[in-house]
Amino acid sequence: MICLLLLLIVAPNGSPEEISELPKCKHINPYENLNQWLQIEPLEHRNCNYTSGPETKLTEEERVHWKFGLKSFAFDVLASDRIGPLRKVESHRHQLCSKTDFTTNLSVSIIIIHHNEALSVLLRMLIGIFERTPLQLLKEIILYEDASESEHQLTSFLKQAIEQKQWTNVRVERSDERQGLIRAKVFASRLATADVLVFLDSHCEVADGWIEPLLAPIQEDPRSVVVPIVDLINPISFEYSQAMIAKSGFDWALNFQWVYLPWEYWAEEENNVKPFKSPSMPGGLFAIRKDYFEQLGEYDEGLEIWGGENVELSLKTWMCGGRVLIAPCSRVGHVFRMRRPYKSKPGMDTNLFNSLRVARAWLDDYEKYFIRARPNAARLDAGDVSHANKIKEALKCKDMKWFVENVYPELTPNDWIEKREEL
Repeated sequence: MICLLLLLIVAPNGSPEEISELPKCKHINPYENLNQWLQIEPLEHRNCNYTSGPETKLTEEERVHWKFGLKSFAFDVLASDRIGPLRKVESHRHQLCSKTDFTTNLSVSIIIIHHNEALSVLLRMLIGIFERTPLQLLKEIILYEDASESEHQLTSFLKQAIEQKQWTNVRVERSDERQGLIRAKVFASRLATADVLVFLDSHCEVADGWIEPLLAPIQEDPRSVVVPIVDLINPISFEYSQAMIAKSGFDWALNFQWVYLPWEYWAEEENNVKPFKSPSMPGGLFAIRKDYFEQLGEYDEGLEIWGGENVELSLKTWMCGGRVLIAPCSRVGHVFRMRRPYKSKPGMDTNLFNSLRVARAWLDDYEKYFIRARPNAARLDAGDVSHANKIKEALKCKDMKWFVENVYPELTPNDWIEKREEL
């Protein structure tokens, strides 16, 4: 499988033949020599090839580290290390974005949860944030390590980097017991002190001008949840590439789906700049006011580890008076791993359990369509979901019927659902 994955390597600049003629970037292992790694020049200042290439061309030490990365992180950590602490991220947003006024005075707490993450990926992300975010907006970054396994614990490395970089607004927190991504986000958000929470996955790279387009819609309407365009970072080549702009949706199984807009929508130049409504969101990257997140009940703390939280927050945002928006002028690259390398809760399909809790709490009479789409959920106990009733009553939330009719009419039960019901 590893050999097949190597065929996916894309050269960072030029053709594979041109890149192969360049000398390999020197590998400095940040786990062994962090100070030296942090002093590496930006990638564009070095005329070298950072991709790993065939295994036979690696030294024994590099080969071991390369295999360690594929096993632990499901991406090429050797390539990530060679890129170094900073590289130029090409702007893929529309040219009108740079001419648009996104003035805001909202302060930001960036929250990054990490569990068994690669050091070079997380540090490059942090350095990129400081390089590309107006410091007057950035109140703090909260790094919350969710009980990483011993060989992947980064707290001491992060503290060392913070000291060397003299970052005074980065807070390092750690849980010794695994909370899971969902509960860890809730706990970390309670530590935040800024107006707006910006949640980012721990394997991202922000582009220039990324933060202001997320904040401007919140400045206009405090009940907005705003999502950037999630660009693609290849897990093998680490090439940063442009993603198609799309809405986020889900099916009756509550599985995430991209919903692409028709080409004619983009013919209107202003549509390339203004935020547009989306039924749902990916879940890993978004901005929301701290007080509004609290009003919505944060995430359901009964959800386990990972999965379903994006649908839960989307539903209660829309049904309880808010809106989910996609900001086409905000772009953040995300490493899409080859697989999910994390352990789940033993003996539990957390995605199925979480989806059932969301369905039980928010779908009302439409829950039957979820059960038909995922019949194994019928045997599970979703636990107490009375928290949702308190939120609905306090915020005078609308029901799922309203959501389907007004926000996501494409979700109307289709012929396939009805025929399956008859069977």
